[in-house]
Amino acid sequence: MTTIDLESIPSEDPLTYDWVTLVGELNQLLRLKTTPIGMKMFGTRAEMEAIPKIRRPGAIHTTDQIVAQAARLGWTVGITNEDLVGAQCGAVIGLHPQDDKWLSGKNMAGVWFETIEDSADHQAAMDCVPYGSFEAMAVSPLTCAITSDS
Repeated sequence: MTTIDLESIPSEDPLTYDWVTLVGELNQLLRLKTTPIGMKMFGTRAEMEAIPKIRRPGAIHTTDQIVAQAARLGWTVGITNEDLVGAQCGAVIGLHPQDDKWLSGKNMAGVWFETIEDSADHQAAMDCVPYGSFEAMAVSPLTCAITSDS
């Protein structure tokens, strides 16, 4: 059985990680069927767009579809709230406010949940990135570490 030596992983600076080796070890240990990805939030759209070869959506997507583009296609993709299909996608990652309308659950009642109360309970229980700190997010395979200055 192969193990990952956690002591050899520098915890203070992810930019110094040997992502190729770490992902190789993850694949060997876990027999992953998709590419491990990273997600990074950016304070400004410009910071995200400064990533070399970043792809930007040409249409509206769900956050899941953006993640899939990184995991299945190996792309580095950057998004803002305007690229997302609705408040649910943006609110979870802090790009849209978790306001009263979002917390009400009205948009998900009868679709994902039977009642408005069940939907509202779900919204209230979700762990979300707080709104207001970020304007953009990028996703990328871990072996293509996301940096704004590389």
